[in-house]
Amino acid sequence: MAEKIRTGIEGLDNLLDGGLPKAHCILLAGSCGTGKTILCQQFLFTGAREYNDSGVYISLSESRDKMVGYLEQFEFFDRAYIDSRLIRIVDITQDPRLMNFQPLSARTILDIIVSVIRENNAKRVVIDSLTAICTALGDDADIRGFIFELGLQLQFLNCTTILISEVPPMSFQYSVYGIEEFITDGVILMRELENKGDLLRTLQVVKMRGAGHSRSRSILEISTKGVELKPMFEL
Repeated sequence: MAEKIRTGIEGLDNLLDGGLPKAHCILLAGSCGTGKTILCQQFLFTGAREYNDSGVYISLSESRDKMVGYLEQFEFFDRAYIDSRLIRIVDITQDPRLMNFQPLSARTILDIIVSVIRENNAKRVVIDSLTAICTALGDDADIRGFIFELGLQLQFLNCTTILISEVPPMSFQYSVYGIEEFITDGVILMRELENKGDLLRTLQVVKMRGAGHSRSRSILEISTKGVELKPMFEL
């Protein structure tokens, strides 16, 4: 069995029998508003606080300042980790290397991601989102080549990575292109559940290589503490 590292979300760590397998690549699939960003940031801040792990959040949609301003409402957030650069939030759309290449190429994006991870000696990595990168590439052959090459590169970087996948709401779907789930070691699915007129968030571990885990679906709630999971029967 692989060594486990805690995510900082007690319910998720319990489902995973101790946490995520270290140095594995995980696909986190969910639609808009299901809590993907908060879960990933909680994962990074737990790494910094409990393991002194350097972490990097690679974004294609939000600036560093906007993200930090959003995170300040949560108890797990600690500005000291941002100021010391133990945790970095990197908007690669502002990277000169990317801005100087039009149209975008799979190789250029891949090189920048690998460079950011190596420059920061990152042990915990979040890429937000794999879907956005693939959409920017456009060509199906480039997309498939990029996904497979990214999976190979992450194996050699020895970091625990969460790849965010944007999927349609109210669906049992892991990815847009149908191959993302096959290059990753684990899949966590975040969905909605309609209950008496209320739209509830849920989380389910679909697969996790190298780890015993529960496949039961849990209710996901977001508070100032961050993400919290509760058993479905508490409905």
